[in-house]
Amino acid sequence: MVAALFLSRVALEIWAWWAGSGVLWYVAGGCVVGFGGLGWWLGGRWQGVSRWLWLLGVYVVFPEMDFRVAVVTAVFVALLLFLSALPFSKSLPYWFVLGATAVFFLILYTLTLAPDLLPADNGEFQLIAANLGVAHPPGFPLYTILAHLMTRLPIPATPAFKVNLFSVLTSTLTLAILYHLVYQLTQKHIAAITAVFTLGTATTFWAQATTANIRSLTGLFTILALYVLIHWQTTPQPQHSDRALLVFITIISLGIAHHASLVFMGVWFGICVLWRNPAYWLKPRHWIRPFLATLPALLPLFYLPWRATAGARGATPGLLTLPGFLNHVLALGFRGDFFYFRQPAILWERFKVMGNVLTFQFSPWLILAMCLGFLLMWRQDRWLTFLLGGAFAIHTFITATYRAPQTVEYMLPAYIPLAISLGYAAGQLTIFIRQQNLTPLWQTGLLLAALWQGWQHFPSFAWQHTDHSIRDYTQPLLQTAPPDAIILADWHWATPLWYLQEVEGQRPDVEIRFVFPTGEPYAETWARRIREELTNGRSVIATHYNQDAYATLPPPEPLAAAFLFRQ
Repeated sequence: MVAALFLSRVALEIWAWWAGSGVLWYVAGGCVVGFGGLGWWLGGRWQGVSRWLWLLGVYVVFPEMDFRVAVVTAVFVALLLFLSALPFSKSLPYWFVLGATAVFFLILYTLTLAPDLLPADNGEFQLIAANLGVAHPPGFPLYTILAHLMTRLPIPATPAFKVNLFSVLTSTLTLAILYHLVYQLTQKHIAAITAVFTLGTATTFWAQATTANIRSLTGLFTILALYVLIHWQTTPQPQHSDRALLVFITIISLGIAHHASLVFMGVWFGICVLWRNPAYWLKPRHWIRPFLATLPALLPLFYLPWRATAGARGATPGLLTLPGFLNHVLALGFRGDFFYFRQPAILWERFKVMGNVLTFQFSPWLILAMCLGFLLMWRQDRWLTFLLGGAFAIHTFITATYRAPQTVEYMLPAYIPLAISLGYAAGQLTIFIRQQNLTPLWQTGLLLAALWQGWQHFPSFAWQHTDHSIRDYTQPLLQTAPPDAIILADWHWATPLWYLQEVEGQRPDVEIRFVFPTGEPYAETWARRIREELTNGRSVIATHYNQDAYATLPPPEPLAAAFLFRQ
């Protein structure tokens, strides 16, 4: 009867919206009779699960007409019926469900992929991958090589698009490994699917999955290291255990060589290995193979001096010297940013920011489930709790103390232990629930929260797939520039301008220079650089404008969306 009332209300609301209320009572009677008969038929066939139809009463008594509430209620009950009527964890082949989930996100990310040029660091990665250049410190040679291979794909697309597509592949692979790991821990498809949807639709993970960046590869190394380490912990045979540990060392070494932020997680992982097997490191004869396992991580670094000898974009002669090489690879220019926020009062405020970062990524209900997952782990597997909880805590602490504007991106490796914990909660809470018939209610609620999170985030990324604003700004600017002009650009615009010139061959006569911030106010730096170039007898185009700082300069004229100081 509740199902009949729910369907009747929805049908009446649709009818009233479409045809008006003239025949409303006739339609109402037909709906009650028809849907009532349907509910009676379903109740007779699915007696064990029809109790969940009572939840449709939420919308029956809802005080307003709201199709979103109706849809959410209907989806929730439909999932409950499905999970209750079907032994989901046993009836579907493992590889089929994993493959279907991976293909879903592969399609989702492709349909929301940034289609063209990107600004700032993202534009730099598109540029250096396309022409085998050298990125800003630490250089990211492994990413550059792999992304460059993507640009060789024989598909009708620009190199910029193909580099964006590389992030789709690495992120989808990350989610596939996450699925496999959570399933191994819980033996439940629904838990693995919930974990994957939680991470895959998180704001920053989705953004990194659809743009050119190095974070998606960092996330892949993180999940690989966690998977192999957990596999090592559960492997009883010593020979297989040693092999898994060597694979782990190679993976985490590659991850650290790719981005040094993983060194802190790596140290924690090493502590967890010592805790599990302290005798392993007390025998010097065991040290040789782990040391050799780190050497593959050094191989991509030889890319940097090799490209320096060729004079590649971004490569400096200093890369051919040991001090210059180490300065670039270790990013020593950024060393003052680590532990920058360490005063207790400021650090407390930074921790609040970390909380905001998490609520920016995940639904509050999912965050609560993540916390519950750690509590369940503590009761069943202390080592796993320390591994995942410690990895999250130490990476969050380092990010909180680090001075950088991309906090949400730096936090990406920490999102992965949280997703594993949520999957653990979805799969293992059922052990502690006395009323086992409530299990579908718990699992469906978590899955629906993850789906709702994705539904809320989808419009922004759907719009991103249509966004060509970076090309719309930079290409007219380059094409209408006076002959032999110089364009002074901030980092946001410099990298896509370089891409258009060096990859697509547009306007080689124009010189594009990045206006690097100095100790003086940035607006004064711009005014000084414009004045110097005008003195050299060249027309100057500036992407930055400040009325007060430019007061002593000749009046500029608009050029596309920039400012032309004509000689």
